Amino acid sequence: MSENKGLQSFLFIWGGQLGSLLGSSLTSFALGVYILQQTGSVSNFAITLLCMSIPGLIISPFAGALVDKWNRKGMMLASDILSGFATLGVFAIVFFSQLQLWHIYTAVIMWSVAGSMQFPAYQSIVAQIVERKHLGRANGLIQMSDAASSIVAPPIAGILLPFIHIQGILIIDFFSFFLAIFSLLIVKIPPIQFSESFRKKQSILLDIKDGIQYLRINKALLWFLTYFSLANFILGFENVLLQPLILSMSDAKNLGFVMSCIGLSMVLGGLVISAWGGPKRKTRGVFGFGLISSLFFTFVWGCHSIPVMCVFLFVTFFFLPFGNTCSQVIWQSKVEPSIQGRVFALRRMIAMSLMPISYMLSAPLLDHVFAPLMSSHAIGGKLLGGWLGVGENSGIRLFLMLLGIIWLLTTILLSFHKEIKLLDKDEGSKESMVPAST
Repeated sequence: MSENKGLQSFLFIWGGQLGSLLGSSLTSFALGVYILQQTGSVSNFAITLLCMSIPGLIISPFAGALVDKWNRKGMMLASDILSGFATLGVFAIVFFSQLQLWHIYTAVIMWSVAGSMQFPAYQSIVAQIVERKHLGRANGLIQMSDAASSIVAPPIAGILLPFIHIQGILIIDFFSFFLAIFSLLIVKIPPIQFSESFRKKQSILLDIKDGIQYLRINKALLWFLTYFSLANFILGFENVLLQPLILSMSDAKNLGFVMSCIGLSMVLGGLVISAWGGPKRKTRGVFGFGLISSLFFTFVWGCHSIPVMCVFLFVTFFFLPFGNTCSQVIWQSKVEPSIQGRVFALRRMIAMSLMPISYMLSAPLLDHVFAPLMSSHAIGGKLLGGWLGVGENSGIRLFLMLLGIIWLLTTILLSFHKEIKLLDKDEGSKESMVPAST
């Protein structure tokens, strides 16, 4: 496949997936509003988030094995069709009956499963059709589309909901899946050659074992995965605690401004890294940009002015797509194509598995450790109260600052790791250490 044709094929697929992602983001926002308006329960909304994350994490290893065993284009089509049927089912219930929470939970689980199928297939196809020197640009566009949907969809859905209601949002989402399906159908993707024994005789469990063994053998990639798992774990706490911190300082209007600033920074970061392609030495890019993000993340919590916090948060999240894109290129360049589905699925499962834990630990750690520590009579309040203040607000600041220091120190230590540095070598771009099938 020629260079231009490979890029054209990717852009067709990317455009279809972007349209589908925007439709899905509209539905996600609308259902969140529906749950909060109908039940008034934050717990019910939290259950929806768990339904979206946990099933996909559990099924990811199996989905990755199937991506390597079956047709990757077919797996993406199956993912879009499953998501479309889930959306159509919710629409039918809203139109003909009364939508209940268990209906939403069921649909969200189906979307989670579909996403776990799509991610390894999508990443493997990108590595397959795009030349290595353009992988940075391609992955930058993917990073940008993910961020764009988070800032474009909520205001659009908020404008449309009073006029077309949730039924209209669901119709838009359903037809957006046709964009993704059409883009996949018109693009020709060359098949990957697999051994016949792998395709038919080896069990799914052995396929998953091969993926685990691959990560165990490739120590540098495993360290890489550990780093991103820790970063996601830390950002999970930030996802939960940022909103109450801002609301304790100001009002919902300024909270919206802060959240928009974060979303805009990631969109701009994705656009810049897509146009640039990233540095030649990708591991230096990961830890260099990670150093900037972790440094600004650490010190933002000492700020008491919302505009200044926005500047620090903008820089923090602007460089996240840079590091993520460099990481994607490394994985796509170094992992043998025949095992990418299994490895990428395991990578996603491990990298994201700690975020639900941080969601669950946020409130207990704040209520029982950091808020009491920063009370006016406690040692933390006496030592740091002049800088961070006292009370729950200050407990959040201290908690997130300590997490930022951990992220910063980990970034510095791993940037000097010998095995990780070897990933920047061009020799043997696709690792040959693939476990033998048994």
